Amino acid sequence: MFFILSKVLFVLIQPINWVLGLLLFALFTKKPRLRKRMLLWAVVLYIFFTNHLIFNQFAKAWELDTLTADQIQQPYDIGILLGGYSNSQILPNHDRFNFSHRANRFINAYQLYKTGKIKKLLLTGGSGDILQKIPSESVEMQKFLVQIGVPASDIIVEPDSRNTWENAIFTKKILDEQYPNANCLLITSAWHMRRSIGCYEKAGVKFTPYSVDFLSEKDRWAPENSFLPDRAGFYFWEILIKEWVGCIMYKLKGYN
Repeated sequence: MFFILSKVLFVLIQPINWVLGLLLFALFTKKPRLRKRMLLWAVVLYIFFTNHLIFNQFAKAWELDTLTADQIQQPYDIGILLGGYSNSQILPNHDRFNFSHRANRFINAYQLYKTGKIKKLLLTGGSGDILQKIPSESVEMQKFLVQIGVPASDIIVEPDSRNTWENAIFTKKILDEQYPNANCLLITSAWHMRRSIGCYEKAGVKFTPYSVDFLSEKDRWAPENSFLPDRAGFYFWEILIKEWVGCIMYKLKGYN
């Protein structure tokens, strides 16, 4: 039930829907003063959520900086890679593995493996589809890794989790049963790291966090980054707001 509710809630927390709701309210209300107020708020929210400079400050304040690859002196036994980096809806997909906008989550983990910073990859993540019609992401990634030459013995798969909390508790079970003394590196997006740390600590997993896939950038004062609307603004804010709401919900559920 919690999984389904989280999917429904996502529609309600999308900033673009807030702007659309205000515009629709203004369109159908019969009160001129209220219409003007709703239109003003729609414009204000549009300017706010499409300003890249504003978003960048929030992202930099939220995302966690952790150690960098050059600071890893001794290789970790296992790199725990959280899912969310693929898009199984892209076609064709029968002969290739298609990545989403979050591809850096995988690419940086794979780079750690290829450079000897981690010995094995633990892929955690099943299907995020409510109807469970989408294949397990970690299983599909395992096939891809073997296809490009990674030994199957270096890949650990947790195929069933549907959210970060399940990532943590299912990973804990695998580690306890098969790798009880493993030195682990937790790899996920910088904007998702706070919630991930809370879940994995609550589950009792010992790890070192490693942030990848940052949304924040260096501040740039060019017009397109300072005051001109950024067409991707709503998308980036959706990610951040969803994460904030997720942290609150997880805290209420006792997941972290």
